[in-house]
Amino acid sequence: MQKFDVIIVGAGVVGCAIARELSRYRLRIAVLEKEKEIGQGTSKGNTGLIHSGVNADPSTLSGRLNLEANPLFDQLTDELAVPFDRNGSLVLAFSSEDRQALINSLEEARTNGVQGIRWLNREQLLEKEKKVNPEALGAIYAPRGGIICPFEFTLALAQNAAGNGVVFRTGCRVHKTITEEGRVVGVETDQGFFQGDYLVNAAGLSADEMNCVREEGIRIKARRGQYLVYDRDYPVQIKHTLFPRPTPVSKGIIVTPTVHGNLMIGPDAEEIEDRSSLETTREGISRVIVGAKKLVPALNTSDIIRMFSGNRAVAGDDFIIRPARRTRGLILAAGIQSPGLTAAPRIAGLIKEILQDLGLNMEEKDDFQARRPVPVRPGNMDYKERAELISRDSDYGQIICRCEGITRGEIREAIRAPLGARTIDGIKRRTQAASGRCQSGFCGPRLLELLQEYAGIDPLQASLRGGSSQLLKYHSKELLLKAGEGLADI
Repeated sequence: MQKFDVIIVGAGVVGCAIARELSRYRLRIAVLEKEKEIGQGTSKGNTGLIHSGVNADPSTLSGRLNLEANPLFDQLTDELAVPFDRNGSLVLAFSSEDRQALINSLEEARTNGVQGIRWLNREQLLEKEKKVNPEALGAIYAPRGGIICPFEFTLALAQNAAGNGVVFRTGCRVHKTITEEGRVVGVETDQGFFQGDYLVNAAGLSADEMNCVREEGIRIKARRGQYLVYDRDYPVQIKHTLFPRPTPVSKGIIVTPTVHGNLMIGPDAEEIEDRSSLETTREGISRVIVGAKKLVPALNTSDIIRMFSGNRAVAGDDFIIRPARRTRGLILAAGIQSPGLTAAPRIAGLIKEILQDLGLNMEEKDDFQARRPVPVRPGNMDYKERAELISRDSDYGQIICRCEGITRGEIREAIRAPLGARTIDGIKRRTQAASGRCQSGFCGPRLLELLQEYAGIDPLQASLRGGSSQLLKYHSKELLLKAGEGLADI
């Protein structure tokens, strides 16, 4: 039996932010994640935006936490060595109705403390973004909007938390919450019983699957959003994140750069029954292209290298962050849709405050380490620095992923590091290997070899993202032998 003060269910960005915040205190903390990798749910399938707070309603929990969290990202991303760019956002108006609504939003945002925002007329807008649709009448410019890699941010939170003593268990599905006299005492999982005084449900799309959460009347719906990613050399370049006027259910289909230098468009918004489905559809992709071309007419479908979807957990019109009403010791962090990525640091702070109010004794550590070691990224070095690195470790001179220029050394460390990669997608999200134009066509076999070499994973058991996504049926030698015997088709 494993005993903890706090058990967190779910290792997405919210669960990992909570873990990192609580790791400041002398507590025994465990994070249980059903998937094989950290951040494999909504946290990997989103737009990667840090919202400025334009259109954030401070009367709602999501709006208030958005406004409070945005200023935290400069220090936080510096501590965690995560790429972050306040590239600024533009919310475009295409009609007099749009313009009036956005001007109203502008005044509200100023009242709410959003810094630096202003209205741009058509000429000012086109001067700032030359490729934007010239039919736009103007736009709200919000310089505090930003872009981040959502997976690297989630991983960095987790690694920093683990470095401060938090226990992570992946492939660990929670089957049942155990209570005694109406109070949480632990959870039954694939990896045995975990005893805990407090349980934080940050399970995203699975948040309503726990027995004691169903008693709260919470029901999660999945809202799918589909995305397209362009090659980094695509000639249409955009500096800012472009939004249309938002709708009641979505901030709309956007056009944005990424911190890795790609152009990305999406998402649409569609409620689906199968919350595990990550399919892309012809209809959804068409909606994304039409919506994006309204903002940037020069966009076309050439140089698209990736299509993907992500599902957001919807449980009403606002976040649900509170103690459970029927089960003592249970705290809910459910229905965290957009702007959940932005709000994550303040969600973590709010969970800490709730735990304190419920009686958890929190003694601050005097040895808390706020900084994550900076990952070695040869692509960010000048020639001399890189030559010195290669002289010390020749693996950093061997290119594995040609599209992105990712080296054997980077992939090796991504696998061997704490909470290291155990799937092809895990390597991809840690290093950008396999994310370029060929989408692992060249480097895929080498990634399998490195997973075997550094993690001991048999290529026949290796997977794209865990679960049933195994990549190989036979080793090539076995296949050839069977084919030679007439027992298999090639």
